[in-house]
Amino acid sequence: MALKRLNQEKYYYFIFIFITAIFLLTRLFRLNSIPFTVTGLHADEFSAAYDAWCIQGWGVDRHLTRFPVYFMNTGPGQNSLYIYLAAIIFKFFGFSVFKFRLVAVICAAIAYICLFLLSGKIIGTDIYSLIPNALMTVMPVFLMSEHWGLESYLFLSFSIISFSLLIISIEKKKITYFVIDGIAWGITFYTYGMSYVVLPLFLISCMIYLIYVKEINIRMILAMGIPIVLLGVPLAVEQLVIAGIAPPFSIGPMDFFPMDKSRAGELSLSNIPSNLISSFKTIFVEDYMFYNGDARFGTIFYISIPFMIIGMSVSLINIINSLKKRTYSFHMLIFLFYLIARIVSLMTFMVNINKANEIYFPYLLFTTFGIIFTSQHLDKKLKLPIALGTICAVYAVTFCFFSYWIYSGGENSWNHKTMPRYEEDIIYDTHIGYAVQDAQSISSGRPIQIIINALEFRYDLICLFAGTSPYDYVKEGYNENNYDISVPDELDLSGDVVYLIDGELHHITDYLVSEGFTNHVARYGGFSVVYK
Repeated sequence: MALKRLNQEKYYYFIFIFITAIFLLTRLFRLNSIPFTVTGLHADEFSAAYDAWCIQGWGVDRHLTRFPVYFMNTGPGQNSLYIYLAAIIFKFFGFSVFKFRLVAVICAAIAYICLFLLSGKIIGTDIYSLIPNALMTVMPVFLMSEHWGLESYLFLSFSIISFSLLIISIEKKKITYFVIDGIAWGITFYTYGMSYVVLPLFLISCMIYLIYVKEINIRMILAMGIPIVLLGVPLAVEQLVIAGIAPPFSIGPMDFFPMDKSRAGELSLSNIPSNLISSFKTIFVEDYMFYNGDARFGTIFYISIPFMIIGMSVSLINIINSLKKRTYSFHMLIFLFYLIARIVSLMTFMVNINKANEIYFPYLLFTTFGIIFTSQHLDKKLKLPIALGTICAVYAVTFCFFSYWIYSGGENSWNHKTMPRYEEDIIYDTHIGYAVQDAQSISSGRPIQIIINALEFRYDLICLFAGTSPYDYVKEGYNENNYDISVPDELDLSGDVVYLIDGELHHITDYLVSEGFTNHVARYGGFSVVYK
Protein backbone atom coordinates (compact mmCIF):
# COMPACT_ATOMS: atom_id res chain seq x y z
CA MET A 1 0.00 0.00 0.00
CA ALA A 2 2.86 2.35 0.90
CA LEU A 3 4.62 1.53 -2.36
CA LYS A 4 1.47 2.33 -4.35
CA ARG A 5 1.14 5.71 -2.58
CA LEU A 6 4.81 6.47 -3.27
CA ASN A 7 4.32 5.78 -6.97
CA GLN A 8 1.25 8.05 -7.02
CA GLU A 9 3.25 10.87 -5.44
CA LYS A 10 6.04 10.46 -8.00
CA TYR A 11 3.45 10.56 -10.80
CA TYR A 12 1.87 13.68 -9.29
CA TYR A 13 5.13 15.60 -8.92
CA PHE A 14 6.41 14.50 -12.32
CA ILE A 15 3.32 15.99 -13.99
CA PHE A 16 3.70 19.18 -11.95
CA ILE A 17 7.34 19.55 -12.98
CA PHE A 18 6.37 18.91 -16.62
CA ILE A 19 3.63 21.59 -16.52
CA THR A 20 6.00 24.03 -14.80
CA ALA A 21 8.64 23.50 -17.49
CA ILE A 22 6.08 24.33 -20.19
CA PHE A 23 4.97 27.37 -18.20
CA LEU A 24 8.51 28.76 -17.97
CA LEU A 25 9.43 27.87 -21.54
CA THR A 26 6.37 29.56 -23.05
CA ARG A 27 6.90 32.70 -20.97
CA LEU A 28 10.63 33.07 -21.61
CA PHE A 29 10.80 31.96 -25.25
CA ARG A 30 11.23 35.01 -27.50
CA LEU A 31 10.37 37.26 -24.57
CA ASN A 32 12.16 40.19 -26.19
CA SER A 33 10.37 39.88 -29.55
CA ILE A 34 6.79 38.69 -28.95
CA PRO A 35 4.12 40.08 -29.19
CA PHE A 36 5.37 42.91 -31.41
CA THR A 37 8.29 41.14 -33.11
CA VAL A 38 11.80 42.55 -32.77
CA THR A 39 10.71 45.73 -34.56
CA GLY A 40 8.11 47.02 -32.11
CA LEU A 41 7.60 48.12 -28.52
CA HIS A 42 4.37 49.30 -26.91
CA ALA A 43 4.34 52.93 -25.84
CA ASP A 44 3.37 52.02 -22.28
CA GLU A 45 6.29 49.57 -22.16
CA PHE A 46 9.08 51.94 -23.10
CA SER A 47 7.45 54.75 -21.13
CA ALA A 48 7.49 52.60 -17.99
CA ALA A 49 10.97 51.30 -18.81
CA TYR A 50 12.40 54.81 -19.17
CA ASP A 51 10.87 55.90 -15.86
CA ALA A 52 12.32 52.74 -14.28
CA TRP A 53 15.71 53.63 -15.73
CA CYS A 54 15.47 57.15 -14.30
CA ILE A 55 14.38 55.89 -10.88
CA GLN A 56 17.21 53.37 -10.58
CA GLY A 57 19.86 55.90 -11.53
CA TRP A 58 18.64 59.21 -10.17
CA GLY A 59 15.67 58.57 -7.86
CA VAL A 60 13.32 60.63 -10.06
CA ASP A 61 11.11 59.91 -13.04
CA ARG A 62 11.60 61.57 -16.42
CA HIS A 63 9.67 64.64 -15.17
CA LEU A 64 12.04 64.89 -12.14
CA THR A 65 9.34 63.81 -9.68
CA ARG A 66 10.98 62.04 -6.73
CA PHE A 67 9.85 58.45 -6.11
CA PRO A 68 6.23 58.94 -7.17
CA VAL A 69 3.61 56.42 -6.08
CA TYR A 70 1.84 57.01 -9.40
CA PHE A 71 3.73 58.01 -12.54
CA MET A 72 2.65 60.73 -14.95
CA ASN A 73 3.68 58.97 -18.18
CA THR A 74 2.48 61.31 -20.95
CA GLY A 75 -0.35 62.77 -18.90
CA PRO A 76 -3.09 60.39 -17.74
CA GLY A 77 -0.77 58.40 -15.49
CA GLN A 78 0.81 54.96 -15.14
CA ASN A 79 0.78 52.46 -12.28
CA SER A 80 3.94 52.23 -10.25
CA LEU A 81 4.59 48.63 -9.13
CA TYR A 82 5.89 47.37 -12.47
CA ILE A 83 8.16 50.40 -12.80
CA TYR A 84 9.79 49.93 -9.39
CA LEU A 85 10.29 46.20 -9.94
CA ALA A 86 11.88 46.94 -13.31
CA ALA A 87 14.08 49.60 -11.67
CA ILE A 88 15.46 46.96 -9.29
CA ILE A 89 16.37 44.69 -12.21
CA PHE A 90 17.92 47.58 -14.17
CA LYS A 91 19.96 48.61 -11.13
CA PHE A 92 21.73 45.28 -10.97
CA PHE A 93 21.64 44.04 -14.56
CA GLY A 94 21.17 47.06 -16.84
CA PHE A 95 18.44 47.70 -19.39
CA SER A 96 17.14 45.46 -22.14
CA VAL A 97 13.67 44.65 -23.45
CA PHE A 98 14.08 41.10 -22.14
CA LYS A 99 14.94 42.32 -18.64
CA PHE A 100 12.04 44.76 -18.60
CA ARG A 101 9.52 42.09 -19.60
CA LEU A 102 11.08 39.65 -17.15
CA VAL A 103 9.15 41.48 -14.41
CA ALA A 104 5.89 40.12 -15.83
CA VAL A 105 7.31 36.59 -15.96
CA ILE A 106 8.65 36.71 -12.38
CA CYS A 107 5.33 37.96 -10.99
CA ALA A 108 3.45 35.35 -13.00
CA ALA A 109 5.79 32.64 -11.68
CA ILE A 110 5.09 33.71 -8.08
CA ALA A 111 1.36 33.63 -8.87
CA TYR A 112 1.85 30.17 -10.38
CA ILE A 113 3.41 28.89 -7.14
CA CYS A 114 0.66 30.49 -5.03
CA LEU A 115 -1.97 28.93 -7.28
CA PHE A 116 -0.36 25.53 -6.69
CA LEU A 117 -0.56 26.09 -2.91
CA LEU A 118 -4.17 27.31 -3.23
CA SER A 119 -5.13 24.24 -5.25
CA GLY A 120 -3.72 21.99 -2.57
CA LYS A 121 -5.96 23.70 -0.01
CA ILE A 122 -9.23 23.79 -1.94
CA ILE A 123 -8.92 20.63 -4.07
CA GLY A 124 -6.38 18.38 -2.36
CA THR A 125 -3.03 16.94 -3.33
CA ASP A 126 -4.17 14.70 -6.15
CA ILE A 127 -4.09 14.90 -9.93
CA TYR A 128 -7.11 17.23 -10.01
CA SER A 129 -5.23 19.88 -8.03
CA LEU A 130 -2.83 20.31 -10.97
CA ILE A 131 -5.63 21.48 -13.28
CA PRO A 132 -5.46 25.19 -12.25
CA ASN A 133 -1.73 25.36 -12.97
CA ALA A 134 -2.21 23.56 -16.27
CA LEU A 135 -4.95 26.03 -17.25
CA MET A 136 -2.83 29.01 -16.23
CA THR A 137 -0.05 27.61 -18.42
CA VAL A 138 -2.13 27.11 -21.59
CA MET A 139 -4.96 29.67 -21.51
CA PRO A 140 -4.25 32.43 -24.08
CA VAL A 141 -5.05 35.36 -21.80
CA PHE A 142 -2.48 34.24 -19.24
CA LEU A 143 0.29 33.44 -21.71
CA MET A 144 -0.23 36.60 -23.75
CA SER A 145 -0.49 38.95 -20.77
CA GLU A 146 2.56 37.43 -19.07
CA HIS A 147 4.75 37.78 -22.15
CA TRP A 148 5.07 41.56 -22.32
CA GLY A 149 5.32 44.53 -20.02
CA LEU A 150 1.89 46.17 -19.78
CA GLU A 151 1.89 47.11 -16.12
CA SER A 152 -1.87 46.75 -15.56
CA TYR A 153 -1.67 42.99 -16.09
CA LEU A 154 0.14 42.65 -12.78
CA PHE A 155 -3.34 42.99 -11.25
CA LEU A 156 -4.11 39.46 -12.48
CA SER A 157 -0.92 37.94 -11.05
CA PHE A 158 -1.24 39.74 -7.72
CA SER A 159 -4.93 38.86 -7.43
CA ILE A 160 -3.88 35.21 -7.55
CA ILE A 161 -1.09 35.80 -5.03
CA SER A 162 -3.18 37.78 -2.53
CA PHE A 163 -6.29 35.60 -2.81
CA SER A 164 -4.24 32.42 -2.33
CA LEU A 165 -2.63 33.88 0.78
CA LEU A 166 -6.09 34.81 2.07
CA ILE A 167 -7.36 31.23 1.80
CA ILE A 168 -4.20 29.93 3.48
CA SER A 169 -4.54 32.54 6.25
CA ILE A 170 -8.14 31.52 6.93
CA GLU A 171 -7.09 27.90 7.24
CA LYS A 172 -4.01 28.52 9.39
CA LYS A 173 -5.73 31.04 11.68
CA LYS A 174 -2.35 32.60 12.51
CA ILE A 175 -1.84 36.37 12.81
CA THR A 176 1.44 36.24 10.86
CA TYR A 177 -0.30 34.88 7.79
CA PHE A 178 -2.92 37.64 7.89
CA VAL A 179 -0.18 40.27 8.14
CA ILE A 180 1.58 38.81 5.10
CA ASP A 181 -1.71 38.70 3.19
CA GLY A 182 -2.44 42.31 4.14
CA ILE A 183 0.93 43.33 2.73
CA ALA A 184 0.14 41.43 -0.47
CA TRP A 185 -3.26 43.15 -0.86
CA GLY A 186 -1.65 46.53 -0.13
CA ILE A 187 0.94 45.98 -2.86
CA THR A 188 -1.82 44.88 -5.25
CA PHE A 189 -3.29 48.41 -5.14
CA TYR A 190 -0.18 49.59 -7.00
CA THR A 191 -0.75 47.24 -9.95
CA TYR A 192 -3.72 48.90 -11.65
CA GLY A 193 -6.24 51.67 -11.10
CA MET A 194 -9.20 49.27 -11.28
CA SER A 195 -7.96 47.73 -8.04
CA TYR A 196 -9.00 50.93 -6.21
CA VAL A 197 -12.62 49.87 -6.71
CA VAL A 198 -12.47 46.07 -6.94
CA LEU A 199 -10.31 45.37 -3.89
CA PRO A 200 -12.09 47.52 -1.24
CA LEU A 201 -15.48 46.13 -2.28
CA PHE A 202 -14.18 42.57 -2.26
CA LEU A 203 -12.27 42.85 1.01
CA ILE A 204 -15.16 44.50 2.86
CA SER A 205 -17.73 41.98 1.61
CA CYS A 206 -15.25 39.18 2.33
CA MET A 207 -14.74 40.31 5.94
CA ILE A 208 -18.50 40.59 6.47
CA TYR A 209 -18.98 37.05 5.19
CA LEU A 210 -16.12 35.60 7.22
CA ILE A 211 -17.44 37.25 10.39
CA TYR A 212 -20.90 35.89 9.60
CA VAL A 213 -19.59 32.31 9.38
CA LYS A 214 -17.29 32.91 12.40
CA GLU A 215 -14.05 32.13 10.54
CA ILE A 216 -12.10 35.22 11.62
CA ASN A 217 -11.96 37.53 14.60
CA ILE A 218 -11.13 41.18 15.12
CA ARG A 219 -7.41 40.49 15.70
CA MET A 220 -7.17 38.76 12.32
CA ILE A 221 -9.01 41.60 10.60
CA LEU A 222 -6.68 44.19 12.14
CA ALA A 223 -3.63 42.09 11.28
CA MET A 224 -4.63 42.14 7.63
CA GLY A 225 -6.23 45.58 7.57
CA ILE A 226 -3.42 47.65 9.11
CA PRO A 227 -0.82 46.76 6.40
CA ILE A 228 -3.42 47.41 3.72
CA VAL A 229 -4.17 50.86 5.12
CA LEU A 230 -0.52 51.78 5.69
CA LEU A 231 0.45 50.74 2.15
CA GLY A 232 -2.63 52.36 0.66
CA VAL A 233 -2.26 55.78 2.32
CA PRO A 234 0.40 57.18 -0.09
CA LEU A 235 -1.66 56.11 -3.09
CA ALA A 236 -4.85 57.57 -1.58
CA VAL A 237 -3.06 60.87 -0.90
CA GLU A 238 -1.82 60.98 -4.50
CA GLN A 239 -5.39 60.45 -5.74
CA LEU A 240 -6.52 63.41 -3.61
CA VAL A 241 -3.82 65.56 -5.20
CA ILE A 242 -4.80 64.38 -8.70
CA ALA A 243 -8.44 65.21 -7.95
CA GLY A 244 -7.46 68.71 -6.79
CA ILE A 245 -8.71 68.10 -3.24
CA ALA A 246 -5.19 68.36 -1.80
CA PRO A 247 -2.37 70.63 -3.07
CA PRO A 248 0.88 69.21 -4.50
CA PHE A 249 3.50 68.67 -1.79
CA SER A 250 6.63 66.74 -0.90
CA ILE A 251 7.40 64.63 2.14
CA GLY A 252 10.74 62.97 2.73
CA PRO A 253 12.03 61.56 -0.57
CA MET A 254 8.58 61.54 -2.25
CA ASP A 255 6.69 64.08 -4.35
CA PHE A 256 2.90 64.13 -4.67
CA PHE A 257 1.80 65.90 -7.83
CA PRO A 258 -1.25 66.51 -10.04
CA MET A 259 -1.78 64.97 -13.48
CA ASP A 260 -2.24 66.74 -16.80
CA LYS A 261 -5.19 64.42 -17.47
CA SER A 262 -7.42 62.17 -15.39
CA ARG A 263 -9.07 58.79 -15.93
CA ALA A 264 -11.57 59.28 -13.13
CA GLY A 265 -14.49 59.25 -15.58
CA GLU A 266 -13.82 55.74 -16.87
CA LEU A 267 -16.23 54.17 -14.36
CA SER A 268 -19.91 55.02 -14.65
CA LEU A 269 -23.26 53.29 -14.24
CA SER A 270 -24.18 54.70 -17.65
CA ASN A 271 -21.68 52.29 -19.26
CA ILE A 272 -23.59 49.19 -18.06
CA PRO A 273 -26.27 49.01 -20.80
CA SER A 274 -23.75 49.14 -23.67
CA ASN A 275 -21.42 46.67 -21.93
CA LEU A 276 -24.04 44.08 -21.03
CA ILE A 277 -23.83 42.38 -24.42
CA SER A 278 -20.57 43.65 -25.93
CA SER A 279 -18.48 42.75 -22.90
CA PHE A 280 -19.11 39.02 -23.40
CA LYS A 281 -17.35 39.16 -26.76
CA THR A 282 -14.61 41.31 -25.28
CA ILE A 283 -13.95 39.04 -22.31
CA PHE A 284 -14.28 35.63 -24.01
CA VAL A 285 -13.32 36.28 -27.65
CA GLU A 286 -11.17 39.36 -28.32
CA ASP A 287 -11.18 43.11 -27.88
CA TYR A 288 -10.15 45.98 -30.14
CA MET A 289 -6.42 45.54 -29.40
CA PHE A 290 -4.76 42.68 -31.25
CA TYR A 291 -2.19 41.90 -28.56
CA ASN A 292 -4.85 41.07 -25.95
CA GLY A 293 -6.48 38.14 -27.73
CA ASP A 294 -7.45 36.49 -31.00
CA ALA A 295 -10.89 35.30 -32.09
CA ARG A 296 -9.50 32.02 -33.45
CA PHE A 297 -8.79 30.80 -29.92
CA GLY A 298 -10.64 33.10 -27.52
CA THR A 299 -9.17 34.33 -24.26
CA ILE A 300 -9.58 31.10 -22.25
CA PHE A 301 -10.14 28.70 -25.21
CA TYR A 302 -13.74 28.14 -26.29
CA ILE A 303 -13.70 24.62 -24.87
CA SER A 304 -13.37 26.18 -21.40
CA ILE A 305 -16.66 28.07 -21.54
CA PRO A 306 -19.02 25.09 -20.93
CA PHE A 307 -16.75 23.86 -18.14
CA MET A 308 -16.73 27.36 -16.67
CA ILE A 309 -20.55 27.47 -16.64
CA ILE A 310 -20.70 24.05 -14.98
CA GLY A 311 -18.11 25.14 -12.44
CA MET A 312 -20.04 28.31 -11.62
CA SER A 313 -23.13 26.17 -11.03
CA VAL A 314 -21.15 23.84 -8.75
CA SER A 315 -19.92 26.85 -6.78
CA LEU A 316 -23.39 28.37 -6.45
CA ILE A 317 -24.86 25.10 -5.16
CA ASN A 318 -22.04 24.83 -2.65
CA ILE A 319 -22.57 28.45 -1.56
CA ILE A 320 -26.33 27.98 -1.07
CA ASN A 321 -25.83 24.84 1.00
CA SER A 322 -23.14 26.47 3.14
CA LEU A 323 -25.23 29.58 3.77
CA LYS A 324 -28.12 27.41 4.96
CA LYS A 325 -25.80 25.81 7.50
CA ARG A 326 -23.91 29.06 8.16
CA THR A 327 -20.62 27.30 7.44
CA TYR A 328 -17.53 28.61 5.67
CA SER A 329 -17.07 27.92 1.95
CA PHE A 330 -14.11 29.11 -0.13
CA HIS A 331 -16.52 29.06 -3.09
CA MET A 332 -18.19 32.13 -1.57
CA LEU A 333 -14.93 34.11 -1.63
CA ILE A 334 -14.26 33.12 -5.24
CA PHE A 335 -17.77 34.11 -6.26
CA LEU A 336 -17.56 37.44 -4.43
CA PHE A 337 -14.34 38.27 -6.25
CA TYR A 338 -15.91 37.29 -9.58
CA LEU A 339 -19.14 39.20 -8.96
CA ILE A 340 -17.40 42.45 -7.98
CA ALA A 341 -14.90 42.20 -10.85
CA ARG A 342 -17.77 41.59 -13.28
CA ILE A 343 -19.83 44.54 -12.03
CA VAL A 344 -16.82 46.87 -12.26
CA SER A 345 -16.09 45.64 -15.80
CA LEU A 346 -19.67 46.47 -16.80
CA MET A 347 -19.20 50.00 -15.45
CA THR A 348 -15.93 50.55 -17.35
CA PHE A 349 -15.83 52.79 -20.38
CA MET A 350 -14.62 50.93 -23.49
CA VAL A 351 -13.87 47.86 -21.39
CA ASN A 352 -11.17 45.63 -22.85
CA ILE A 353 -9.27 42.56 -21.71
CA ASN A 354 -6.55 44.37 -19.80
CA LYS A 355 -9.06 46.65 -18.05
CA ALA A 356 -10.86 43.56 -16.71
CA ASN A 357 -7.83 41.29 -16.41
CA GLU A 358 -8.43 40.22 -12.78
CA ILE A 359 -11.67 38.48 -13.77
CA TYR A 360 -9.75 35.67 -15.46
CA PHE A 361 -8.63 34.34 -12.09
CA PRO A 362 -12.15 33.28 -10.95
CA TYR A 363 -12.86 32.11 -14.51
CA LEU A 364 -9.84 29.82 -14.25
CA LEU A 365 -11.11 28.37 -10.95
CA PHE A 366 -14.66 27.95 -12.25
CA THR A 367 -13.28 26.11 -15.28
CA THR A 368 -11.30 23.87 -12.95
CA PHE A 369 -14.39 22.98 -10.91
CA GLY A 370 -16.28 22.27 -14.12
CA ILE A 371 -13.59 19.95 -15.46
CA ILE A 372 -13.40 18.06 -12.15
CA PHE A 373 -17.18 17.69 -11.92
CA THR A 374 -17.53 16.58 -15.55
CA SER A 375 -14.64 14.12 -15.56
CA GLN A 376 -15.62 12.52 -12.25
CA HIS A 377 -19.22 12.01 -13.32
CA LEU A 378 -18.32 10.72 -16.78
CA ASP A 379 -15.72 8.33 -15.37
CA LYS A 380 -18.26 7.05 -12.85
CA LYS A 381 -20.85 6.55 -15.57
CA LEU A 382 -18.46 4.94 -18.05
CA LYS A 383 -16.68 3.00 -15.30
CA LEU A 384 -13.41 3.95 -16.99
CA PRO A 385 -10.94 6.72 -15.91
CA ILE A 386 -10.68 8.28 -19.36
CA ALA A 387 -12.68 11.51 -19.21
CA LEU A 388 -9.96 13.66 -17.62
CA GLY A 389 -7.35 12.28 -20.03
CA THR A 390 -9.58 13.09 -23.00
CA ILE A 391 -10.20 16.64 -21.78
CA CYS A 392 -6.46 17.13 -21.24
CA ALA A 393 -5.73 15.82 -24.74
CA VAL A 394 -8.17 18.30 -26.30
CA TYR A 395 -6.58 21.16 -24.38
CA ALA A 396 -3.10 19.98 -25.36
CA VAL A 397 -3.96 19.89 -29.08
CA THR A 398 -5.61 23.32 -28.91
CA PHE A 399 -2.61 24.70 -27.06
CA CYS A 400 -0.24 23.35 -29.72
CA PHE A 401 -2.15 25.19 -32.45
CA PHE A 402 -2.24 28.35 -30.32
CA SER A 403 1.51 28.11 -29.59
CA TYR A 404 2.28 27.74 -33.28
CA TRP A 405 0.20 30.81 -34.03
CA ILE A 406 1.69 33.01 -31.31
CA TYR A 407 5.32 32.06 -31.92
CA SER A 408 5.31 31.50 -35.66
CA GLY A 409 2.09 31.76 -37.67
CA GLY A 410 0.85 34.92 -35.98
CA GLU A 411 4.09 36.84 -36.26
CA ASN A 412 3.31 38.46 -39.60
CA SER A 413 0.01 39.82 -38.31
CA TRP A 414 1.77 41.09 -35.17
CA ASN A 415 4.35 43.14 -37.04
CA HIS A 416 3.85 46.74 -36.02
CA LYS A 417 4.26 47.95 -39.62
CA THR A 418 1.14 46.05 -40.76
CA MET A 419 -1.11 46.99 -37.85
CA PRO A 420 -4.45 48.80 -37.99
CA ARG A 421 -4.22 52.52 -37.42
CA TYR A 422 -5.18 52.28 -33.73
CA GLU A 423 -2.31 49.97 -32.83
CA GLU A 424 0.08 51.82 -35.14
CA ASP A 425 -0.31 54.87 -32.91
CA ILE A 426 0.95 53.04 -29.81
CA ILE A 427 3.50 50.53 -31.15
CA TYR A 428 6.83 52.11 -32.08
CA ASP A 429 9.89 50.92 -33.97
CA THR A 430 12.74 50.06 -31.63
CA HIS A 431 15.37 49.92 -34.38
CA ILE A 432 16.16 53.58 -33.94
CA GLY A 433 16.90 52.91 -30.26
CA TYR A 434 19.41 50.18 -31.10
CA ALA A 435 20.89 52.42 -33.80
CA VAL A 436 21.38 55.21 -31.23
CA GLN A 437 23.30 52.74 -29.06
CA ASP A 438 25.58 52.02 -32.04
CA ALA A 439 26.04 55.76 -32.65
CA GLN A 440 26.88 56.32 -28.98
CA SER A 441 29.62 53.72 -29.11
CA ILE A 442 31.21 55.62 -32.00
CA SER A 443 30.53 59.25 -31.09
CA SER A 444 32.95 59.56 -28.13
CA GLY A 445 30.74 62.25 -26.62
CA ARG A 446 30.17 64.19 -29.83
CA PRO A 447 26.60 65.37 -30.58
CA ILE A 448 24.50 62.92 -32.60
CA GLN A 449 22.18 64.26 -35.25
CA ILE A 450 19.42 61.87 -36.29
CA ILE A 451 18.12 62.30 -39.82
CA ILE A 452 15.05 60.14 -40.34
CA ASN A 453 12.14 59.94 -42.72
CA ALA A 454 9.57 58.90 -40.10
CA LEU A 455 6.81 61.34 -39.28
CA GLU A 456 6.13 59.82 -35.84
CA PHE A 457 8.57 58.83 -33.13
CA ARG A 458 8.83 58.92 -29.37
CA TYR A 459 11.76 60.76 -27.90
CA ASP A 460 11.54 58.87 -24.61
CA LEU A 461 12.12 55.62 -26.55
CA ILE A 462 15.39 57.04 -27.87
CA CYS A 463 16.36 58.27 -24.39
CA LEU A 464 15.63 54.83 -22.94
CA PHE A 465 17.99 53.04 -25.31
CA ALA A 466 20.54 55.82 -25.00
CA GLY A 467 20.43 55.77 -21.19
CA THR A 468 19.77 59.53 -21.12
CA SER A 469 19.62 61.22 -17.72
CA PRO A 470 16.17 62.55 -16.76
CA TYR A 471 17.84 65.89 -16.02
CA ASP A 472 19.11 66.07 -19.60
CA TYR A 473 15.67 64.95 -20.82
CA VAL A 474 13.99 67.85 -19.04
CA LYS A 475 16.77 70.43 -19.49
CA GLU A 476 17.04 70.08 -23.24
CA GLY A 477 13.33 69.56 -23.78
CA TYR A 478 11.26 67.14 -25.79
CA ASN A 479 12.85 66.27 -29.17
CA GLU A 480 16.04 68.17 -28.31
CA ASN A 481 19.13 67.10 -26.33
CA ASN A 482 22.22 65.87 -28.14
CA TYR A 483 19.91 63.82 -30.34
CA ASP A 484 18.86 66.51 -32.79
CA ILE A 485 16.17 64.93 -34.97
CA SER A 486 15.79 66.90 -38.17
CA VAL A 487 17.08 67.30 -41.70
CA PRO A 488 19.50 70.24 -41.35
CA ASP A 489 19.66 73.04 -43.89
CA GLU A 490 23.41 72.53 -44.01
CA LEU A 491 25.47 69.50 -43.03
CA ASP A 492 28.45 69.96 -40.70
CA LEU A 493 31.41 68.48 -42.57
CA SER A 494 33.96 69.16 -39.82
CA GLY A 495 33.46 65.82 -38.10
CA ASP A 496 32.29 67.44 -34.87
CA VAL A 497 28.87 65.83 -35.37
CA VAL A 498 28.01 62.14 -35.78
CA TYR A 499 25.08 61.48 -38.09
CA LEU A 500 22.54 58.68 -37.66
CA ILE A 501 20.75 58.47 -41.00
CA ASP A 502 17.67 56.54 -42.06
CA GLY A 503 18.50 53.92 -44.70
CA GLU A 504 15.89 55.41 -47.01
CA LEU A 505 17.90 58.65 -47.09
CA HIS A 506 20.99 56.97 -48.56
CA HIS A 507 21.69 59.95 -50.83
CA ILE A 508 22.67 61.95 -47.71
CA THR A 509 24.90 59.10 -46.54
CA ASP A 510 26.51 58.85 -50.00
CA TYR A 511 27.24 62.57 -50.00
CA LEU A 512 28.88 62.47 -46.56
CA VAL A 513 30.98 59.45 -47.54
CA SER A 514 32.16 61.38 -50.59
CA GLU A 515 33.26 64.12 -48.17
CA GLY A 516 35.47 61.73 -46.22
CA PHE A 517 33.04 60.34 -43.67
CA THR A 518 32.92 56.65 -42.69
CA ASN A 519 29.63 54.74 -43.02
CA HIS A 520 28.92 52.19 -40.29
CA VAL A 521 25.70 50.23 -40.89
CA ALA A 522 23.80 49.83 -37.61
CA ARG A 523 22.69 46.43 -36.31
CA TYR A 524 19.02 46.91 -37.07
CA GLY A 525 16.76 48.83 -39.38
CA GLY A 526 19.26 49.78 -42.08
CA PHE A 527 20.39 52.94 -40.26
CA SER A 528 23.82 54.34 -41.03
CA VAL A 529 26.16 55.84 -38.44
CA VAL A 530 28.23 58.32 -40.44
CA TYR A 531 31.27 59.87 -38.78
CA LYS A 532 34.84 61.13 -39.18
